[in-house]
Amino acid sequence: MNKFLVGVIVILVVVIGGYFLFKGAATGNVVADGSEDVVVINLTSSHFRFYLNGVESPELKVKEGDKVKIILNNEEGFHDWKIDEFNAATQQVSAGKVTSVEFIADKKGTFEYYCSVGQHRANGMLGKLIVE
Repeated sequence: MNKFLVGVIVILVVVIGGYFLFKGAATGNVVADGSEDVVVINLTSSHFRFYLNGVESPELKVKEGDKVKIILNNEEGFHDWKIDEFNAATQQVSAGKVTSVEFIADKKGTFEYYCSVGQHRANGMLGKLIVE
């Protein structure tokens, strides 16, 4: 096989592999280590609100048994992300910082997540995690 053909094959493998990797990331399912799926949710926090793709206080949906990774990108203020029923919380971070937490969604139901800083929860910095 000539070098040109080998180069084309390598490029195709990289492009196709990248497509499936980023397609999985866009839907929330990312293969972490080749053996288990992790549902990755990228949230943004700002003035007393959480956002997911521009949607304020989004409902987050996962399946029972999913390993969930919440990545919190704090754009403004001082915030965290917490959900009591799964004993999961990120660190409290200032503007411009990113933090994350992983947990197993091991029970079905609708659960409230929130920011535990000061009165942020009372001011509406919360949302729902739905485990189906």
